Amino acid sequence: MRKTLQDVASYLQEIMVPETHEAYEINPIYFNVSVEESIREGVLAFRAFLVRLYDVLYTKGDFYDNSKKVAHEYENRTTLSVYYPFLHNVSTILMNIGYHGMLVENEQSLVCGNTVFNGKLSVAKNLECLRFLADCGICFDGIDINEKKQNLSGIKILKITYPDNPIMLTGLKVMAIAEIDYGTLVNQDVFLRCDYRVLKKDEADALSIVQDTIKPLSADVQDFILQLHQRYMDRGLTCVVEVKGFHIYMKYCYKRKDLWGINASLNNGYHINVKSTKTNEYTDTIKRFPPILQELIAKGYGCGRKREIGHCDGGCRGLPIALDDSVLDIGDDIKTWFDQELACLQKK
Repeated sequence: MRKTLQDVASYLQEIMVPETHEAYEINPIYFNVSVEESIREGVLAFRAFLVRLYDVLYTKGDFYDNSKKVAHEYENRTTLSVYYPFLHNVSTILMNIGYHGMLVENEQSLVCGNTVFNGKLSVAKNLECLRFLADCGICFDGIDINEKKQNLSGIKILKITYPDNPIMLTGLKVMAIAEIDYGTLVNQDVFLRCDYRVLKKDEADALSIVQDTIKPLSADVQDFILQLHQRYMDRGLTCVVEVKGFHIYMKYCYKRKDLWGINASLNNGYHINVKSTKTNEYTDTIKRFPPILQELIAKGYGCGRKREIGHCDGGCRGLPIALDDSVLDIGDDIKTWFDQELACLQKK
């Protein structure tokens, strides 16, 4: 079943990095935007703005959700431009405003030219995005966003304000710069998640990212995941965090081999995935597992076509275990499974 634009709004609220009032040290590359205190305050305000934007998107999602394309059922990444073009267009214009706009009037306004518009879109679609942003509290001076026929390229100066909390514009600008200039292949989409951690002078540690990512889960499930994290960090595994297409993947690796990971994705929710390749070496242990795990392991990890199933069954992404309260009943067996798999890898 296709996830709606309302589902996207709810999911993005879930995976936004939790707000912090910590006086974290900011990388000096952002000091041309403002001073540290204003940047931190601005990012908090920008996060609050995104919550507001997602609330409006949820309320009006049916009106703007015109795409009919459906992601592959096992796809974890979400490509907004393909599946949710309206939100992609809004995000692009919002980033353009932050990136190209110049803070003026004691950082109370942004001034920019027609570079804020998306040249690949029609006038009508550009204006539709501006009207949506106006519903979210942003004000535009220098353009009539309700005038359907106009030459956007002829607009020389736009003044943009956010009366409810002007410091938000500082946060908008710095997060747009972080996305456009400093985004990486494994840390994308920092803008719509308001991932302030990319602004830090020192890189965030894996544990804090895991803690932030699993906050929507129940306290008991969070505790179980943190136990797993510490257990395998103590045993020499490394935790590598990747964010691509709003898919957050924290993989636990022995040398270069992914053993297991924690996933958060729009299409598949929160789950553990296991890439076990040595199960034939501890079959007696597997026989003592509950049926749900035995069936999962019997399915096998790897491409369905190569496993002679003849079609994709999601096997290439690993064996999935849903991260709801049911995982607690098999928690000890999961640890035993991972221990056995790791022991076999270490023998080699």
